[in-house]
Amino acid sequence: MKHSKTKQSMAFVVAALLACQPISAYAATFADMNQVPWSGAEVSINKAASLGLVVGETVNGKTYFRPRDSVSLTESCQLAYKLLLQTGKATANASVTEKWAAVLKTYGIKEWAHPAVSYCLEEGIISISNLGSFMKNGSNLPATREQAVTILGRALTTGVPSYSANATTTKFNDNASISSEARPYVALLNQVGVVNGDNVGKFNPKSTLNRTETAVLVTNLYNVLNKTSATIPTNPAASTQSGTVKDMNALYVNFENSNAYYLFASTGATVTLNGASSSAAELVKLFKNGASIKATLTLDSNTRITKLVATADTKATEDDLTGTIKSLSKSSIKIGSNTYKIDDSSSVSVKIDGSTKKFSDLKEMYDDGETITATLTLDKDDYVTKIVATTKSSSSSKTDELKEIKKVSGEDYEAYIKVGSTKYYIEDIDDLKVTIDGKTKDFSDLKDAFGDLEDGEYYTVSVTLDKDSDEDNYITKITATKKTSTSTKKGEITDLKEKSGSKGTIELDDKKSYSIKDVDDVTVKIDGKTKDFDKLIDLFKDDVEMTATLTITGDYVTKIVVTTESSSSTKSGTLKDVDYKSSKKKGYVKIGTKTYDIDDVDWLDVIIDDRTKDFDKLIDVFNDLDDDEYLQVKITLDDDDYVTKIVATTKYEK
Repeated sequence: MKHSKTKQSMAFVVAALLACQPISAYAATFADMNQVPWSGAEVSINKAASLGLVVGETVNGKTYFRPRDSVSLTESCQLAYKLLLQTGKATANASVTEKWAAVLKTYGIKEWAHPAVSYCLEEGIISISNLGSFMKNGSNLPATREQAVTILGRALTTGVPSYSANATTTKFNDNASISSEARPYVALLNQVGVVNGDNVGKFNPKSTLNRTETAVLVTNLYNVLNKTSATIPTNPAASTQSGTVKDMNALYVNFENSNAYYLFASTGATVTLNGASSSAAELVKLFKNGASIKATLTLDSNTRITKLVATADTKATEDDLTGTIKSLSKSSIKIGSNTYKIDDSSSVSVKIDGSTKKFSDLKEMYDDGETITATLTLDKDDYVTKIVATTKSSSSSKTDELKEIKKVSGEDYEAYIKVGSTKYYIEDIDDLKVTIDGKTKDFSDLKDAFGDLEDGEYYTVSVTLDKDSDEDNYITKITATKKTSTSTKKGEITDLKEKSGSKGTIELDDKKSYSIKDVDDVTVKIDGKTKDFDKLIDLFKDDVEMTATLTITGDYVTKIVVTTESSSSTKSGTLKDVDYKSSKKKGYVKIGTKTYDIDDVDWLDVIIDDRTKDFDKLIDVFNDLDDDEYLQVKITLDDDDYVTKIVATTKYEK
């Protein structure tokens, strides 16, 4: 098997694990750091350990961190309590532990956790009703992401009352899956930079956390708590504060030569920049772009910012920092009408067309007459520290969805199209080469075809830039391909109806109804066998529990794949082999000594470590296992003993 480490796509940047073992161990003594789920995670584990916030388990003289193990609800309370203790936001109180001892024993909470869980009960971080979900058969139950964030978010508002959790998040693509109780705390921890989404923008609230993820979280949350540790002024008479901004974000302002972090009032603050009305967001943008900002703050009786008057050098805005390079030397670079200083060209970070290069490479290309677009990053003294460059030749073609097409008059060009978010111009439509679905056409044909698109249809186009033009975004060729938007939905069927005119609807347990344009045309598979829609109606009327995967093309359901509860059997064990058979449609899995066939991999549900994947990904994961790893799988079989579902979990040999 191949040996590899792949970077884990974390569902959010989390903070820290408190383990329950009495023997603490810092990072240098952990014997299993080679098992971290992604490269670089060791840094966060080391930091959390150095702060005394994580501990390990000692076995036979070696201390193990168990980086892939899940974190329990009890440990989440322990984390919240210890963070507050170590940042001076809480004090140990034996009487509180005694007060709640009887209740905790009733719910089977381990004695080592009594101080932490008692504190959380006393401060309202958790309630008695929550305790029923902490234990099962004497074992700690794992915390979901939203449960852990709720506990930690309440700990933050308990320790620093000026933080409030009265907002709701709209950042994540699965906001609807986050419980109403957790949403304000997800929003708060996202706002302070502790919680972020995965690589597809999801929070994944019902998934569990591993110890490595929590090690990242603990260091982030520790920093947030420390920034408010007895450094915020408490004198109501100090109604104004002034200085040069050293740090700022949407929550606070920090001045140079000061440990104080001034928080914005919950109702916001009026902001003036260089004598004109502005916003905190605009100031943050300027600050991140390297502008030097001086500010005077007006504070309320709680030392919250109600007014901010700022002066700043606003030349370092995002727009000014991006453009075509007009001149370039070792000491300066000109973008548009602005010239920026270079202190040491050899220390400037340079990327050209996505590849890391030297400043001398960029200078050589510019001297050779190459047209180069660049985005600059400046330090606080307005010296260039980074250049990200794109050459015209590298972007000779672009591909994206066609959004608009229009013929114009009275301009230097005859027409334009909008591809994605970018406009491309056509100087002479008679010279434009157009291909639609593999056939040679002209501009008018494409304009008509775009106007005739039906619901769910769109064109993907590839454009070729005119290298001979002095202007950017002029094109000489368009290649268009018609596409139909397709998505899938999974869930239990809760309602099913056939309406007049062969139309129908199907409702899943997401409480949404999906339309069927013609029930006679929709493809239906029940337990791996092709059926008609009437058979599906009959099963639903007979109260058969059915789980369905819907394929939605445009606005209508075109395929329904159903598994009935009574039809399937399951097998579990260690995966010994998995691959395709004679074609890319058929496959097999081997568990122990027995092989199970897959009739059609396109109809197969595959879940790997709680994430929906495809059959190819399962093969890749199996082939890339390290020597100490294996896959524990559970397969579902239909009446013909074909595999319809595979749930795989990565395990580690002890």
